[in-house]
Amino acid sequence: MLRSFGSTQLLRRSLFATSKRQLSYPAHLVVNMPSLSPTMESGSIAKWNLKEGDRFEPGTSLCDVETDKATVSFDATEEGYIAKILIASGDIKVGQPLLVTVEEAADVAAFANFALTGAAPVAAAPAPVAAAPVAAPVAAPVAAAPSSSSAALPAGVSPLGRVFASPLAKKLVREAGDDLQRVAAVAGQGSGPNGRLVAADVREALKVPRTAAATAAPAAAPATTAAPAAAVAKPAAVAAANIAGVFEDFVVTEAHQQLASRLAAAKQAVPHYYLTVELNLAALLALRQTLNANLAAAAPKAKDPAAASPFKEVAVLDLLVKAAAHAMRSVPDVNAAWMDSFVRQYHQVDINVVMSAAPAASAVTPVVRDVNNKGLGSITELLASYEDRLAKNEALTAAETADGTFTIHNVGAFGVRSAAPIVLPPQAAALALGAVYESVIPKAAEGDAAAWEVAPMMQATMAVDHRVVDGAVSAQWLAAFKNVVENPVNLLM
Repeated sequence: MLRSFGSTQLLRRSLFATSKRQLSYPAHLVVNMPSLSPTMESGSIAKWNLKEGDRFEPGTSLCDVETDKATVSFDATEEGYIAKILIASGDIKVGQPLLVTVEEAADVAAFANFALTGAAPVAAAPAPVAAAPVAAPVAAPVAAAPSSSSAALPAGVSPLGRVFASPLAKKLVREAGDDLQRVAAVAGQGSGPNGRLVAADVREALKVPRTAAATAAPAAAPATTAAPAAAVAKPAAVAAANIAGVFEDFVVTEAHQQLASRLAAAKQAVPHYYLTVELNLAALLALRQTLNANLAAAAPKAKDPAAASPFKEVAVLDLLVKAAAHAMRSVPDVNAAWMDSFVRQYHQVDINVVMSAAPAASAVTPVVRDVNNKGLGSITELLASYEDRLAKNEALTAAETADGTFTIHNVGAFGVRSAAPIVLPPQAAALALGAVYESVIPKAAEGDAAAWEVAPMMQATMAVDHRVVDGAVSAQWLAAFKNVVENPVNLLM
């Protein structure tokens, strides 16, 4: 008997679980798409790392999936062989069948033509615009003429302008950097069911230059709709000219859409308020310089002077992450979450640090678990590892991008002095760290000849969910954070 494999449904030899046709197959497991992040409802198959017939073991990466946060790896939890890949690429809902696995390599060949029977599709495309009935009188062309723009749409396009296309067709359009509406106008009626665009239609349409879209779209329309096609020709030409000279459209991935929906919902539902404090980083920067000097002296000397440094330097961000966790000890009410009917306070500080996955890519929020019980060296190594992997476009696992209890935005890395972050539920707060700048401040010590000095400063802006934390409590947390940053020796306590 095959054991649990992520989110799966076991096809037992029962008429209640399978059809008679499936009963003829060897023992197998249909693996459903699991939820790879707490907020994931659907994803998109970026690529398969194994093919049908390949063997896998626990921890083997089966495929890469674009979620609402990042591209993450779907790893096996059992050993076996891939007998059939049900979704090769494109969008997939959580719980939708993804692949079939078997325990023996000899059983793979039996699934060459495997197909799930009696399974309802997860999301059926809406019916296309109904064409005029065949039995309608031919002698009434005026009555058959469209009274609105929706009647002139080709099959496969809804009255609201949505194009029905297969996941692979959408992927080809995205990879080509083209617009799905333009491709649909060029291709005309798709060759799939109910006029749905398929990969072959897209490949043919992409051969047509963008400037030729105005003439290609009317030519692809059926002869019986010549008049409506002529009416559509002018808008198509205008759109093509606009795309070429005024603006350019970019396809939004499923992961980006989910992240955008989550941010919009958070901004609308969470009662935000913001507090800003100014930090003097003189002592923190001096401590960082001392730590890195000691690390460099203790590190083994590299044979090649041009080789990369054998140790990871402690960054300012590493110290501030540690300081944020230390402030949670003084004011634990901030390390909490809104749970609708109650507030949950966490005893472990898990901090998400916002990073960029790649140039022009969406933000990724890898998590540092149990920060208070981690040494500064461990935090430095972990954050440096995240940055290196994201710079190489390597996927992070679902566990590495899971929700923590607090989030830090390092906008100062881009030269921004301050920002007001969005609190993402269930967290109660987020902190934005600005760029370091020099400012003239009063001297702390009395009796100095000069009453002023220049010091490195930073602005830290805290966004808080008012349902969870009151303003006075947030002010206490910021005061504790400021005290640790300006007296970093407290980090050793």
